[in-house]
Amino acid sequence: MPAAISTFLKKPVIHCTAVIFLCFLLTSTGYLSWTYHLAGQVPAGTLEVMTMVAGYLLQALGIGVFSAIIRLHPNAAARLFYAALPIHMILMVPAVLSSYLAGTLAFGFLMNTACGFIAGYYLHILACTVSEQHRASSFGTGYGLAILVTWLLSLIRDGSVYHTAQILLIFCAVLTAVSFGVVYQEARTADLETPEKTPVKAPVKDPENIPQAQSSSSNEPGRNLPARENTLILVFFLVFLFSLVNSSSFSFPYSDIGNTVSVELSRLVYAAGLMIAGFVTDRNRKYGAISALTALVIPFIMLALQGEPVSAPVFWALSYFTSGFYSVCRIILFSDLASGHALFFLSGAGLMIGRIGDALGEGISLSMKDHLLALVALTALLFVATVLVFFRVYHDLYIPEPARPQSEQERFEHFAVQHDLSLREREVLRLIFDQKTNAEIAGALNISQNTVKFHVRNLMQKTGCKNRKELFAEYLQS
Repeated sequence: MPAAISTFLKKPVIHCTAVIFLCFLLTSTGYLSWTYHLAGQVPAGTLEVMTMVAGYLLQALGIGVFSAIIRLHPNAAARLFYAALPIHMILMVPAVLSSYLAGTLAFGFLMNTACGFIAGYYLHILACTVSEQHRASSFGTGYGLAILVTWLLSLIRDGSVYHTAQILLIFCAVLTAVSFGVVYQEARTADLETPEKTPVKAPVKDPENIPQAQSSSSNEPGRNLPARENTLILVFFLVFLFSLVNSSSFSFPYSDIGNTVSVELSRLVYAAGLMIAGFVTDRNRKYGAISALTALVIPFIMLALQGEPVSAPVFWALSYFTSGFYSVCRIILFSDLASGHALFFLSGAGLMIGRIGDALGEGISLSMKDHLLALVALTALLFVATVLVFFRVYHDLYIPEPARPQSEQERFEHFAVQHDLSLREREVLRLIFDQKTNAEIAGALNISQNTVKFHVRNLMQKTGCKNRKELFAEYLQS
């Protein structure tokens, strides 16, 4: 990899965005190719059950298994990713080439499970390495660009490329190799960098009480992350309801794109919504959350205006655009909570719960497609429940608590957020303040001294300090 590209990708936000883009482009291309291949083997109703119900549930299963392993073995994320990438590619071959329905389904289902592992990894590094100020835009940009590429692919020979499995297999093989290389190069570079050693002892009161996880400062408006268990449960419930309502409401007449606009063009509108949602959400979490709620309202408006002299494509486009805010919101809710409370195994929970809600919502719409009034009534009740839970979560997360004196823990958190320190950099800083040498830090964190030196140099660069003495002085003045 050229040195300039390598240096550019080493920036946490850029690196994470690149990984999200490559991995989501890979898994979405594989999913679409499998769907098109399966469409030639089963009727439409069965196709939706296999892809949007069973497929989504298996993706959720993959994320759940990944999260369970990470909870038991926090350092296993990269190894799981290295294994999932080639497995996904191997499974994709029979999934999109098999002439037997049983083979298409079996290998396709396993491929979807591998997709869950890959998604679990990039959401894990999103929470671990990217600061709150850039997290939503990193995710939205990565997803949006990937969807934009799938739209561009759909323009080639009127979308026939998705029916040409051999071309897509080559394309996905290249994406697999590049994704592996980007992640591996970053890990290798972090272990080999060796900044100069500048040990200076600088004590901090009660260093063991300094939190290791990224948390929100009281100076950041709209970033209040309580650790109460009931809030976490409510967030789980909110994301589930969000996805359930969004999926079931898209089966309403007039909210479906049907013959109004092409499926391919919907990707372009959705991609724009994702990227704009990322930047809006990073600017203010409140605006992003409220915009996400509007995505659930629009299908009801479209249904109410059926038969009126209004432009269906306008509402259709608005619905897909605001869906980008909903997609970003469900990821960022859990990413912020995971980072804020060192619950990194929960970083993929937003997508996992969302996929379960998507699958069940699709199942509801399919089973009630001949009973429109009952479907609308049920979805409306679920929407009301979503609104009630939304404002409870909104109050818990985004209404600032009254100002109070800053503790030593909060001081450390504010310093870490102010200088955009990663999780590992915080651990190293904590040990530096505990008067540990590079060798002692390496032993405590079970990493090499070269890696310690790499993180120390990053600390100096981010804080503008030349040595540990200046670093401690900078901390005392913060």
